[in-house]
Amino acid sequence: MHKSKIKFIILSFFFTLIYSCTEKFYPEIDADISILVVDGKITNKPGPYEVRLFRTVDLRRVDTLKPEKGAIIMINDDLGNSEILWETSPGVYRTQNSNFQGQIGRSYWIEIQTNSGEKYESNPETIQPEIIIKSIYGEEKKLLLEDASTVNAAKLYIDASDPTNQSSYVRWEYRESWEWRNPYFEPKTANPSKICYPFLRSDNVFVFDGSGQKIKEFKHLPTSYITENEVKLNYEYFINVAMYSVNFENYEFWRNIKESIQQNGGLYNVIPANTIGNVYACDSKATVLGYFEASSVNTMTAKFSTQDFQMKFIDFPQDCKDIEMRFRDWHPDESKFHILKDYFEGEVHVFIVRYNYCYDCSVKYSPTKPSFWP
Repeated sequence: MHKSKIKFIILSFFFTLIYSCTEKFYPEIDADISILVVDGKITNKPGPYEVRLFRTVDLRRVDTLKPEKGAIIMINDDLGNSEILWETSPGVYRTQNSNFQGQIGRSYWIEIQTNSGEKYESNPETIQPEIIIKSIYGEEKKLLLEDASTVNAAKLYIDASDPTNQSSYVRWEYRESWEWRNPYFEPKTANPSKICYPFLRSDNVFVFDGSGQKIKEFKHLPTSYITENEVKLNYEYFINVAMYSVNFENYEFWRNIKESIQQNGGLYNVIPANTIGNVYACDSKATVLGYFEASSVNTMTAKFSTQDFQMKFIDFPQDCKDIEMRFRDWHPDESKFHILKDYFEGEVHVFIVRYNYCYDCSVKYSPTKPSFWP
């Protein structure tokens, strides 16, 4: 059996299943077989909750991930309640009942029956007490780059705690957005924008084991950073942090993912196939990858600007500087580049260009503020 690696798209959603297993199978992974990939979560916050199902044909190629359509999915709890999810787009299933909400102390699991009749189920997980984010703050640091040089940066951290001292394992993620203003302006779209709001999600795995702490205080946990060569803080910048209180199995799953990232380089790069998660096939040899997470979540949004730090930041985006391109039998893609001038040096055609989004930011970014902005 070929020991393979997969490009496993880790998003943070939640699952649901439908028919109980009579027997669970722990698969060996072969690169050439089709497998089901399950992605989702349920929390103590209001839904809708979402489950994503994909089918992969070749574990060595992420572009073979196909939506798994027509499945029956259900979330169950330890009180005998069940909630069906409905397919809202190919492979994406969501709850419809606004009164259905995860509760701290209750256990949840999912059941799935695919359109072809395969059945899957996850292990039950209990939603742990909520961890409270106390503060988000910044510190000035020097970052070591790959070429051994250093750069000044503002690193953002969080402090949090569990008032009940019952939650030991923590996972967190962040979203960040800032105001981008065009250094130049020339319409490149039907609805040109001078101000836009770039949006990024954390692309690292952040987990912490606090099981050795009697008092559950979680301090100086890292999130994003802004280097002196970025313009994120020039106007308005917001970071939104979500902190999940998870159980040991969940922590171990994400810790293994994190170790794999450090070895292979990036959340969306290859993940060893033996990181299979807590979803299993019922009564068959079918293979499945994924994790159903039941967790409590707490969020906080903070605003930062250049005035919050003593270090100096650039005031002009580096990627909007003039770029020189040289071609013999080609030319710049005018859908991406604004041509300032061009000339020949012998047989070489030289172009001086700038990115189009430096003139009309809607070419690259959204002109609408994200939902977590005040």
